[in-house]
Amino acid sequence: MSDAPPIILDAAAPPKRPRLSVAAWLAGVSLLALLPMLGFSAFVVQRAIAEQQALAMATQQRRAGDAATSIGHQLESVFSVLRTMAQAESVKQGDMAATYAMAARVAEADPRIVGISVVDADGNQPFNTLRPFGTPLPRPPPPLMDMQRPVIEQGQRVVSPLVTGEVSKNKVVGVGMRLDMGLAGQHAVRAVVRLESIGDWLNEDGWPDDWTAAVVDQNNTIIARSRDAQRYVGQPATQLLQDKVREGLTVFESVTKDGTAVITSVAIVPGTGWYVAVGRPSAAVDAQVRRSMRDILAAGALCALLAIAGALYLARRLGRQLRGVVDAHLQGRPGPVSRSTLREVAELSGALAEARAAAEKATGELQDAKEEALARLKERSEMLDVLAHEVRQPLNNASAALQAATVELARNGQQAAAEPLRRAEGVLGDVQASIGNTLAVASLLVGGERIEGMDTDIDALIEVAIADMPRDERARVVVERATNTRTASMEPGLMRLALRNLLSNALRCSPPGSPVVVRVSDSDEPLALILDVIDRGAGIADEQLPTLFQRGSKRPGGRRQGLGLYIVRRVMELHRGSVLVERSSAGGTTMRLVVNQHAVV
Repeated sequence: MSDAPPIILDAAAPPKRPRLSVAAWLAGVSLLALLPMLGFSAFVVQRAIAEQQALAMATQQRRAGDAATSIGHQLESVFSVLRTMAQAESVKQGDMAATYAMAARVAEADPRIVGISVVDADGNQPFNTLRPFGTPLPRPPPPLMDMQRPVIEQGQRVVSPLVTGEVSKNKVVGVGMRLDMGLAGQHAVRAVVRLESIGDWLNEDGWPDDWTAAVVDQNNTIIARSRDAQRYVGQPATQLLQDKVREGLTVFESVTKDGTAVITSVAIVPGTGWYVAVGRPSAAVDAQVRRSMRDILAAGALCALLAIAGALYLARRLGRQLRGVVDAHLQGRPGPVSRSTLREVAELSGALAEARAAAEKATGELQDAKEEALARLKERSEMLDVLAHEVRQPLNNASAALQAATVELARNGQQAAAEPLRRAEGVLGDVQASIGNTLAVASLLVGGERIEGMDTDIDALIEVAIADMPRDERARVVVERATNTRTASMEPGLMRLALRNLLSNALRCSPPGSPVVVRVSDSDEPLALILDVIDRGAGIADEQLPTLFQRGSKRPGGRRQGLGLYIVRRVMELHRGSVLVERSSAGGTTMRLVVNQHAVV
């Protein structure tokens, strides 16, 4: 037998735990270093998304406020017409027949007004322009009598909810004010406003296809709507909308009459009990957030993969160097890495740490600067809105009063007296256009470089721009069509401003009474809508052409030209299109707007 000691196996000895490789350690360290950066990136992007959503909601609220303000201005203009009529001598003398004749002329001349009626304190109607003078008329129902009592007794102005007219038997809304008829006593004069006109005021600047806007009266009844108006006008607003408005909320989630979940903005129509409600589909907002978060996750995953791949590559390189150092140490020869190299690596590591700290500090400073810039931009936008409201409202009232007085004088055959009012109306129109251009420049300068295009009716856009011209000049504008295209993608408010400025210049530069042509055509390469404005003026001097569309450029004689053509150029830049002088000679000038359909977003 052998004397060798037996071999004893220690079954209880724990197995050795496998050690992580250098590559695994470096990959883990890279991920740990990457996680804070990914977290910060996600935080920054989430903040940016929240800011975009807040900006979108502010834009929606501002548009609702603009629509409410526009409707309030139009109603104030109707009141101005009634006030002008109340100052007539026939009214002050109590001449009911002459008052009827004047009211009939006013109702015929103003497309917003269906008819005008007069009611006394006992509910008797001396006349209604919807019926011949002297026709017996029914007494207003008790609800209407209760509404007009403060008008006669206290001199208040009233804007009615949607009611049934006692003469027409149709659903109507109206405005009323006190009428002092001298010996005939105190009466209430009422003007019935067309529901179609309220719809036109609501949709004046157009709404995106998936938005829904509505005007709701004091009784929470819909009196105008941007979509399916014939179906929903006259119906009550949703109970959820009524409850939120009753709570005093201006931005909230609700559901439209057709069942679409929306983010709703509410704005009160000044001087009435009405309000404008604008809804934007919640699904569109949620989809934007989901797309942004998906992009963040994809970018984060790509960064993590790149970091792991880089760590594995460095680990292999470092492993080879470490094996070389160990082998050299065991063999007693100098290693591949010298002390100077190690010192350089340490210095490089310190420099990288300092650079990382400086980058984090710069990132923080940039974030602070961004927040400050957004706050200033919001403040400037709010100040522009306030300035537009405070300046335009009295000018609109004055323009309406001048127009009504001019119409009345012309109807009475007092052409000589009406002529100064026409000139004053023209000067006031120039002042309004100048102020509008100035405010437009301010808005364009603080705005971004992208616009939200929408499918816009070309003929409607041209009609609105022509309607912006002085009343006596509109008939001079002739529209020619060289294409069957009816709609194009653009921002209608900005394009209306550009076309209005070109038409104003063409009418002013052409001989009195000569036509100004708006020609509509298109092109396939590039795909674009083309609008030509053609006048018969004396043409543009060659020395003016290089600076024609620049702000503050000078005309012959040293005078600075206005902002109109600069605004046209800026609007077309935002549309990624162009404006150019297609032709200019002694026989006239052709200004061309090219709206690139691929570039409008």
